[in-house]
Amino acid sequence: MPEPRARARLMVLAAFCRAHASRLLARLAALGRGPLPVPSEDFEVGEDLALELRREGVFARTAATRYESTAEMARQHADLSSAWVCELNRTEEQDRSRELLALAEGTFPVLEAIAAPAEP
Repeated sequence: MPEPRARARLMVLAAFCRAHASRLLARLAALGRGPLPVPSEDFEVGEDLALELRREGVFARTAATRYESTAEMARQHADLSSAWVCELNRTEEQDRSRELLALAEGTFPVLEAIAAPAEP
């Protein structure tokens, strides 16, 4: 980002997201569930797995809609901190929904984008 104010804002948001992820991982570890394993990229999506991926993708889309309405309600009550967290969660759920539905269909655009080298 060429503008210093925008760059600084993005750095603050990135730091908050890293802290949020760190807290979630610590919670999982405390419950004996973390760190989560990373599956290999070459696996076959069977019919049962595809059905469950679709179900979870639809659930994530529904959760994103609920986070959106909760964020709007928080803004109406002048609770901007909660609204911001709800917006972060909404974005995460939307991304998760896209990824799960892409996995269910056998396409991996998100994984390919992550694996591709960044262009300067």
